Amino acid sequence: MPSLSSILARIKIRLGSKHSEELMVYVVYGKQPSPFPDLDYIEPIIAIVASELECFAIQEKHPEIQVSWEARKVQNTEGIEMTAGSSLFLTHTTLLSYDEDDDGNPIFGIMESPQPTALYCSRDSAEQEAPDQYLHKVALGEINLRGVGELLE
Repeated sequence: MPSLSSILARIKIRLGSKHSEELMVYVVYGKQPSPFPDLDYIEPIIAIVASELECFAIQEKHPEIQVSWEARKVQNTEGIEMTAGSSLFLTHTTLLSYDEDDDGNPIFGIMESPQPTALYCSRDSAEQEAPDQYLHKVALGEINLRGVGELLE
């Protein structure tokens, strides 16, 4: 099996040579036991990666969770080159409450069953195309089993 550094080097070359109108990435989900008392499990987005090979590598490295993924086209990427670490913006129509803060207020997020509607290479594009949706900023290639990126207001 190729090393992670050689995989990342190939991805960087692949992404650098692709022009955005055809750029496809993989949204990776990780179903696992929930750390929150009101949920049996969570299924956060644990990565956005450039190749299906990376998806299989994540699945092999983390057999304790149920890894799944879907291919997504990145919208409005004309003239932009994506490399590992580049910011991407997911849009979501609905966020579910999954826990409460210390004051009893619901905490909303994408931990239970995220359903992104589109993926953009810039925040401006995402806000113009989906002004009434929630924004989720992620880094291409970042992997975090508790969920990648951050929700933006």
